[in-house]
Amino acid sequence: MLNLRVFAGLSTLRLTLFTLALAGAVSVASAADSANDAEIAWRTQMVAAVGAVGQKNLPKAEELFQKASQAADRFQPGDPRSGTTLNNLGLVYKEEKKYAEAEKVFEKALPILEKAYGTNSIDVGNVSFNVASVMIAQGHFEGALPYILKSQIVYEKTVGTESLKTAATLCMAGEVYSSQKNYKLAEPALKECADLREAAGGVENSELADALYSLGLVYEHQGKYAQADVRLKLAEKIRELTLGVTSPEFATALEAHAALLKMMGRDKDASRDEGLATAIRRIERK
Repeated sequence: MLNLRVFAGLSTLRLTLFTLALAGAVSVASAADSANDAEIAWRTQMVAAVGAVGQKNLPKAEELFQKASQAADRFQPGDPRSGTTLNNLGLVYKEEKKYAEAEKVFEKALPILEKAYGTNSIDVGNVSFNVASVMIAQGHFEGALPYILKSQIVYEKTVGTESLKTAATLCMAGEVYSSQKNYKLAEPALKECADLREAAGGVENSELADALYSLGLVYEHQGKYAQADVRLKLAEKIRELTLGVTSPEFATALEAHAALLKMMGRDKDASRDEGLATAIRRIERK
């Protein structure tokens, strides 16, 4: 049987062994033969879909989750299995960069899970986070903000204010505020995110580098060049250590730092970073 928990990332789903916690849905599944048939069909497709995810066969996983969703349509309206299935399908769409499709199924899953588990459940927090992430991927920053704040409230209540989930919402909010040029709100959100990620995972942490990179850009926009320099230089070093000297992310950090160094009149240092970034981009194009 299958775990009905709702995830905020495909990697979690990929690593999950499904052990069945059907909650109140068990009575629905055993109510009649037709319901049993629907249960078997849904479970079969879900197990196969998760297997396809584990094999990184995303087109097959997409097809199987779609079939599982069709099977879940035979359950009673509002059955949480339907919401969970839609969320999993959305995660596959997201991994395939089909962001518009992902947004549609996440938004369809959200009211189902709110009704089943309550507005402050971790499941609702995860789906809200998922909606926000694909909206941002499409450049819909303003529309994403309510979902980010909703997931932040849920995470603070369910897993704590110092959790990495809460940190992720802070970084996401900071990105939105930054896109709106609202640097006064972006700065504290990104700084808190960076602090939480450092506390949880230490300095050699690629997610910390992401937060520092974004924070450095915010400081740059505010004209706080010395503070920007420290953050971008550290983000650069962490990406080099965690992602490798030829990673595109390291090149991006080098390019951003070089641009800042030029503004600070440090052309020699900027030239060094630009040269290394150019070499990485050259390797990337091969």
